[in-house]
Amino acid sequence: MRGFLAAAYDQLKLALAIRSLLPPRPGDLAARAKAKEERFRHLLRYAYDNSPYYRKKFQGIDLKTCAITDLPTLTKVEMMANLDDIFTDRDLRRADLERFMLDPANIGAYYKDKFAVCHTSGSQGQPAIIVQDKPAILTTFAAQFARGKKLSRRFLPHLQRLFNPARFSIITQKPGFYPSSTFFNYFPERARRFLKLQRLSVFDPPDVLVEKLNEFQPNFITGYTSSLETITRELQAGRLKRPRDLEQMMNISEPLPEPIAERVEKAFGVHITNVYSMAECMALTCGCQTTHGSHLNDELAFLEVVYANGKPVPNGTPGSKVLLTNLYNMAQPIIRYEVDDIVTISATPCDCGSLLPLVKAVQGRSKDQFWVNVDGEIRDLPYYVFLLALHNETRLAEHQFLQTGVNRFVLRAAPLPGQTLSAEKLREYIQQSVTTEGFANVIHFDIELVDRILPEESGKVRRAKNLFGPPPASPALEGRPAAEVR
Repeated sequence: MRGFLAAAYDQLKLALAIRSLLPPRPGDLAARAKAKEERFRHLLRYAYDNSPYYRKKFQGIDLKTCAITDLPTLTKVEMMANLDDIFTDRDLRRADLERFMLDPANIGAYYKDKFAVCHTSGSQGQPAIIVQDKPAILTTFAAQFARGKKLSRRFLPHLQRLFNPARFSIITQKPGFYPSSTFFNYFPERARRFLKLQRLSVFDPPDVLVEKLNEFQPNFITGYTSSLETITRELQAGRLKRPRDLEQMMNISEPLPEPIAERVEKAFGVHITNVYSMAECMALTCGCQTTHGSHLNDELAFLEVVYANGKPVPNGTPGSKVLLTNLYNMAQPIIRYEVDDIVTISATPCDCGSLLPLVKAVQGRSKDQFWVNVDGEIRDLPYYVFLLALHNETRLAEHQFLQTGVNRFVLRAAPLPGQTLSAEKLREYIQQSVTTEGFANVIHFDIELVDRILPEESGKVRRAKNLFGPPPASPALEGRPAAEVR
């Protein structure tokens, strides 16, 4: 009886959390703004009372009335150097968590029966450890269930799902402590009876993915952009069968360029929702059902898009980085945390009619932003300039663009099995594209033909990678505000 009551209580908590996060209506706006303000003040007070790090950082700040911009920022280096003092539970220790994550048997288990644990890959430098309490994990799932539309119809406990569970394929890495796995590792026990999960790895050969997907016939497919590209090629080649009842695809963890989204959607005949999140705030957004943007769950987080000097960027303009404040995870307060993502918030309401702010574009990390020097003036160079050039080459399987110097780039290209590529033809396509964009005599290109482009340790493929670094100082920049130099 006790087990039954506990299960019913867990089910009720999930249902109430979902109900509280249903898509807002115009009449809800005032109440939502009040609730967000209360969450914010509670976070600040809780962090001050329970975290030695924040108690010191918040000295002299009136936490009852301060604006978010009055608070100091937090870098990953600072967080990891002070992790034990940032935790609000004094029993949490970095060394203990690291030992916990060394044992694969702990994947999906709660540390001390209270905390979900994950680590980032460190692809941007130092890895980070993120700890979430159980209420934070519940909020993450509730946000997706409430605002995923098609997902919510599958996940909510309808009686028919007891007899015909939805089939969900996830193509990331094998289960582990990395962020995109953590979401599924802690999938609520009460919801598992309504859903069958198939875990696939981006490191599996394409023929293995094809065999398993053909057998499983998923209703939903989630993966990195690179893995969705792979199965699209297999579908177009006739080896992968389009799942009979496929309803939706979801992109996570990698930028989703519009041309790639359109190609995948055309092949599979369903919409791709594009979710922008990170380990530090997994409930940050939900994918839009109409566009390829993401809707910010703005009652759960602040996402400040700023220039390099921290000043706010107007909506419609890409920033140099974002400052993230997670309003629902009390175990490890994340307050004005610096992430070097190039993000654009839409200046206009979304076409889908949602009242939630729209993250219109995520161009990747600022450290991988391409740039060129044109007569002494430094200009950003969007990745799409190169990407569009490749649509003419139907024998191409994979690609990666590298910036190796000032105005110098390399294309690494791998052909489809049994096909060959022409370096000269690829060069011709790229030259046509850069000429159209006005860079005909500026960009210098080398072509490398390879058998395969392997994912990095994180399991992701960085299609655009700046090996050279940010632009050097230029006289042409001296008169521009530092805030505008990205």
